Amino acid sequence: MPGLIPHLIAGTALYFIGIFYYSAYFKENNKLLLALVCFALSLIPDLFLGLYYTTHLLTFETLLPYHVFTHLILTPIVIIVFAILLLRFDTKRKPIWIIGIAALIIHIVMDLLIQETNLFI
Repeated sequence: MPGLIPHLIAGTALYFIGIFYYSAYFKENNKLLLALVCFALSLIPDLFLGLYYTTHLLTFETLLPYHVFTHLILTPIVIIVFAILLLRFDTKRKPIWIIGIAALIIHIVMDLLIQETNLFI
């Protein structure tokens, strides 16, 4: 589980990839929604780790099960919601939902592959 900086880099990279890849779509004012989706899905699943590093009210071992539980619950729910949005309801914002699913998948891959050291790295 990497720290804050790799998550912010991943969210920023996905934002710019989405802007450039879907340049025809983002000539409108949908850039803010894309930024919110990219950064939210890069940071929200690690909410409990953020609480640990910012407050130190509880130990890392105490918050780790909540962190794992959040990942196990949020990941399938978000993928299902985005898939429904992508395929069924909101096809007008399809590029945003595609980048949102990519942000979540990259978040999971980063958490699996990068060893956690501290808040920033």
